[in-house]
Amino acid sequence: MLYGTVAVLSAVILTAVLARGVRALCLRTGVLDRPGGRKVHARPTPHLGGIAVAGGTFVVCCTGYAPLGDDVRRLLWAAAAVALLGLIDDLRPLGPLPRLVVETAAACAVVFGSGLSPAAGFLAVGWIVFVTNAFNLLDNSDGAVGTVGVVTALGLALCAAAGGRSGLTLLLVVLAASLAGFLTLNWHPARIFLGDCGALFTGFVLGAAGVLVHAGRDVLPSAAALFAVSAVVTADTVLVVASRRRAGRPLLLGGTDHIAHRLRRIGFTVPGAAVVLGAAAFASSLVGVLIHRDVLGPSAALPLLCLTAAAVLALLRVRVYGVRGRRGPGSGRGVATRTGARGGAGARTAAGKVTGPRRAPRPPGGVPATRAAGGAAVSGASAAFPGAAASGTGASAAFSGAVASGARASVAAAEAAVFGAGAKAGVPESLAASRAESGRAPEVVAEPARVPQPAPVPPAPVVPPAATGRPAQQQGPGGDGVPDARAGDGAADR
Repeated sequence: MLYGTVAVLSAVILTAVLARGVRALCLRTGVLDRPGGRKVHARPTPHLGGIAVAGGTFVVCCTGYAPLGDDVRRLLWAAAAVALLGLIDDLRPLGPLPRLVVETAAACAVVFGSGLSPAAGFLAVGWIVFVTNAFNLLDNSDGAVGTVGVVTALGLALCAAAGGRSGLTLLLVVLAASLAGFLTLNWHPARIFLGDCGALFTGFVLGAAGVLVHAGRDVLPSAAALFAVSAVVTADTVLVVASRRRAGRPLLLGGTDHIAHRLRRIGFTVPGAAVVLGAAAFASSLVGVLIHRDVLGPSAALPLLCLTAAAVLALLRVRVYGVRGRRGPGSGRGVATRTGARGGAGARTAAGKVTGPRRAPRPPGGVPATRAAGGAAVSGASAAFPGAAASGTGASAAFSGAVASGARASVAAAEAAVFGAGAKAGVPESLAASRAESGRAPEVVAEPARVPQPAPVPPAPVVPPAATGRPAQQQGPGGDGVPDARAGDGAADR
């Protein structure tokens, strides 16, 4: 008992220290997992934390005084080979074939000499390879593998202790302690990731230990217990495979479609998702321990199987993939988004197709009616401006009449003001006649400075603004159709 306590404390402290050392080395050398693509972390993070977990477990188990047994030593060396494979994959990604070959060879080394029949040994090798890669798939969120791994290792340790396997019990307890020490840096926000090295090592040790614990027992209780202790990783793998097959995505292409990602989609935080996974692993491992100790029969795994299937079906309904659209020149990812707000030139993106703001319908002439009406009104006001400067009160009255009577009256008054301002002496004949009829003497206005006059603008058909559903577009003081910089949000689409 004392040796077990010392081993656990040593594993926790040693793994925590090694993790900090590996993190510092990765930061200095630039060996970092950088964000982008399918990765959800926001900053470059070291990802060689598996060196600390595998190293702490290996050192504590191999330098202790407790007898491990030949099968446990074989398991440790095979796990070391898998950890080395994961380290190479972290530094230089490998294809699935070399990984599968090494994992299968390591699993055969563990199964060999365990007393299993050829058929059972074949199934055991497949089970070990499956659990190894399932834990590697689960390493997609801060604290996920560490939490599930600690709970699963302790459950298998209880099964091993019940069968009198002291060496295997020690290995599993030390592994749980190493993962707990690593969680001090891997809990959200993670300062270092487990990586393929640590995830493959953890999965291989747990899968091989499960086979050794249940070797020599009846097939049905053993299968039920093995499923129970690995229900969480099994559910995650089944969920990912089914989801990618439904979406037509490659199975080996990573993505944010795991259980932890879906839990965050429905409102859980990153630590909350890890706690949910740990609680589920605790419940399923408890069922596995009770089945192993014959407290419950193999049929107790059926409700667990139904609950697992129901959870997978429910999580499949959580949307994790974006709307895929056609990609054209300059188009981004085909993800359905909406941008823009009231008073702004918003854009709407749907299925990869970008469209601008809604515009008024164009008449057969090619110019929107609202723009033509606005141009006529503002052009009339622009033409009236020089006349107002030259003839004073008369031009101002003409401008006011143009605003009150619409675009046509504005153009007529502007023309009259322009011609009146262009006279070199006195008063226009029309104005003199009107003054004579009223009994007043004509006024003589000094000749103003000659100002270049704009060409008269022909009147355009007037369309009331209410017919188009949007206000007339304002123009600049030059009347050239360029919006005035002072125009407010009322000139934008709504």
